[in-house]
Amino acid sequence: MLTTPPGDTTAPTRGLLGGMSSNFRVNPFTGRRLTVHHADGCRIQTDQGELLDMFMAHGSNIVGHRRPEVVGAIKESLDTGVIAGYETGLGEDVAGLLADLVPSAEAVRFVASGSEAAHSMMRIARAFTQRDIIIRIDGHFHGGSDYAMYNQLAPAVDLDNPGGRMSKPIIRTGGVPAVVADSLAVVPWHDIEALHAAFATYRDRVAGVLLTPIDYNNGCIVPEPEYLQKVREAATAHGAVLMFDEVLSGFKSGTDCAQGLLGVTPDLTALSKALSSSMPLSAIVGSYDVMSTVAKPGLAGTVQGGTFAGNIPGLAAAKATLGIVSQPGFYPSLLGRSEAFYQALTDMFTRVGLPAVVQHAGCGFGIYIGTTEPVVTYAQVREFDSDLRARFFAACIANGVYYHTDFTISDAHTEDDLREVLSRMEQAAISVV
Repeated sequence: MLTTPPGDTTAPTRGLLGGMSSNFRVNPFTGRRLTVHHADGCRIQTDQGELLDMFMAHGSNIVGHRRPEVVGAIKESLDTGVIAGYETGLGEDVAGLLADLVPSAEAVRFVASGSEAAHSMMRIARAFTQRDIIIRIDGHFHGGSDYAMYNQLAPAVDLDNPGGRMSKPIIRTGGVPAVVADSLAVVPWHDIEALHAAFATYRDRVAGVLLTPIDYNNGCIVPEPEYLQKVREAATAHGAVLMFDEVLSGFKSGTDCAQGLLGVTPDLTALSKALSSSMPLSAIVGSYDVMSTVAKPGLAGTVQGGTFAGNIPGLAAAKATLGIVSQPGFYPSLLGRSEAFYQALTDMFTRVGLPAVVQHAGCGFGIYIGTTEPVVTYAQVREFDSDLRARFFAACIANGVYYHTDFTISDAHTEDDLREVLSRMEQAAISVV
């Protein structure tokens, strides 16, 4: 029996702490977690009634909740009696699909979570180069490892950095040794001069550069392709490994992911979430040259593996999901509906008089409340009216539209569904103006 109020992780309790297995399940707009009893298509049945879902499990379900092809594949995989710890050939099938679809995917290894994939990429880069420094972007999110806990998300960026230089390391949470910061060089987003400064400071110690090519974690901030190309050129010039964290951006804009959309191919990529429609599966993909480090013995290589790496139900879900998104009409239909929704949403905010900017890439989007200017820096994100933002999205939830930390339109969202979402959001906007 739950004895702690939902979202409260401080009160004494027996059993599931705070009623949840992840602190990220506390809704940032209501301060409470949601209990979901059933999900189907783009609707979830919850302790607050039925909600139209614009969260879609952190963007994991771009084909929709309870998609029959995915559910059927998982059930069929269970009939084999093999769940984890063995190879069945299914991993080779899914790896082959990824190699055909994702530009950087010459070689593939599967792990269980996005955090594990991002952490493993850094280790592979260090082993491949025999160097120790990872350059990270001030404000980007890379999961739950110690190396990801510095300068994580907009609230932890170095606002005192005027640009052109490295940022000071800012710890996000307790429990992380201070020595971790010694292996990181943090630079501002979209600041190529700061990147060059980091390379100049650490010279031949830089193992790699890690970034999210499209930042959905802070709303939706898309870089200029020229910036990413310059990062690619700098990493190559210095013999460093370029790593894209596409845990959120993967498959949101097409089967070639953000790297295909933006025209820049990294050496390593982390894929998760939409890859397997919410099943616990992630992939590390990259050039054979870099990825083969995990096959080398001793200190020349590195260890990658685990009992649940490449688990069979996750692989079955991934194979079914990739089959769906690879269909010729999937993305034209999904992205067409998405673009129409973004324009209608923008028009609605103007009509109601609520200052807001809708930024999007593919079927992922962000809404910045309290501004009418394009958002390109994390300083802007921190300056907005957080109270107005919270009141608006809480009103959306009260009106039956669920928003959480990042926003996604799925294949299950029909034109009628999106019109209903827009109508309910308009009532929410009117209530807070």
